[in-house]
Amino acid sequence: TQTFSTAAPPEAVWRALESVGRWPEVFPTVAAATLEPPGKLAAGSIIRSRALPDSGGADLDYRVVAAEPPHHLVLAIDDEHYKARTDYRIAQDGGLTDVTVTSRLNPVGIAQSIRFLLWSARIAPALNANVRDRTQALLRLAEQSA
Repeated sequence: TQTFSTAAPPEAVWRALESVGRWPEVFPTVAAATLEPPGKLAAGSIIRSRALPDSGGADLDYRVVAAEPPHHLVLAIDDEHYKARTDYRIAQDGGLTDVTVTSRLNPVGIAQSIRFLLWSARIAPALNANVRDRTQALLRLAEQSA
């Protein structure tokens, strides 16, 4: 769990999350991102993110588990090797907006569980860095549109 602050209001943060077509502007490994069905973030929607070739990024499909604009969003990834869940809580605190992001990464199967245990000293810091980098990028997008 990490908390970030921005001068952008909660509505601008939500617009940055919802404007998935603009994600390639701020995520250096993303070539394209789409929301299915197009429009507003809603439970059941899918965000498809496609990586730039040779960027080290991965193609990801995020399932929207919960969407309560402009204060709460939960995204999930169901991969054959892991399940991930990211919870965004957006709250105004005085003149700033706080975004608290909680990310969980769970292995699928015994082989991945052993791998995660063996590599946990590397996986946890990498996950934290990824959450930090992605959230800061989204907040830059929110500040641009605010």
